[in-house]
Amino acid sequence: MKIPLIYNIQRYSLQDGPGFRTTIFLKGCPLRCPWCHNPDSQDPEKQILLDMDKCTGCGACIQVCSNGACRQEGESIIFERSLCIKCGRCVEACPASAREMCGKEISKEEIVREAQKDEMFYQSSNGGVTIGGGDPLYFPEYTVDLAERLKNEMLHVAIDTAAFCKWSYLDEVRRFADLFLIDLKTMDSDKYKNVIGGNLAVVQQNIEMLVDMGASIRVRIPVIPGFNDTEADFAALSAYLGIFRNRLEGIDILPFHSYAAKKYRLSGKWEQYLFRETESLQPEDVKGLVVCLKKAGFSSANSRLTIGGLTG
Repeated sequence: MKIPLIYNIQRYSLQDGPGFRTTIFLKGCPLRCPWCHNPDSQDPEKQILLDMDKCTGCGACIQVCSNGACRQEGESIIFERSLCIKCGRCVEACPASAREMCGKEISKEEIVREAQKDEMFYQSSNGGVTIGGGDPLYFPEYTVDLAERLKNEMLHVAIDTAAFCKWSYLDEVRRFADLFLIDLKTMDSDKYKNVIGGNLAVVQQNIEMLVDMGASIRVRIPVIPGFNDTEADFAALSAYLGIFRNRLEGIDILPFHSYAAKKYRLSGKWEQYLFRETESLQPEDVKGLVVCLKKAGFSSANSRLTIGGLTG
């Protein structure tokens, strides 16, 4: 069984499924979406995040780095990530907390205990626990076991996934999942392969199998400038999802936002980030998709169609 690092445990989450939730973010994803809002969750290995706005240039990191990854150039501290062995000594030594180790080893027992702390909030809001990432089905056996443990504690369990995986993984976790939150990024198979590194046919097959099995599913559509924001994109997504209009819990439109920009700086990926100059989309920017989905049979009644996802 592959054991993932935990990227974050976010309590009081309001946008990862119904009600108040605790979201468990596993570190690692099979896809490489260039707009990813959690870029440091893609790599399954530990990473050191560096906030240069906090760095005082004291040189403490240089003194403890045994591999020469930290060095002084003039008045600046240079961090050579290619030389970093992720020992974490610089994180511990930094007096300004400019460095952070991303990815922690947390036992499933600890995760369940953390999730149980807010049980009263789940009960009063019809909330629960969401296992996300990265993508939790990058670690199928682990995710199935964690979902079963949470379910044994009578907690509502949601799985947040792109569904780019073997069907057997979804079939296994389906026994313990009350809800699937599935990202559907495009209906263009070439874009799915060449831009984000996946196979659209696999995703479609998995969605259709889950629907046939009677699973509860909310499809989430990230709307990304220059990738899937044309009228043709909207029409294709709506035509496909309209086939299941009476069998899906709902659809959440997720407009691109620029909040993740700082994460790319912290993880040393700023130069590779293709959306550095892209502004956040507003609700009016996705109006075309809303119109198409309404024509396909979805409406905002009972939260079957939202912009931004379920909130609380």
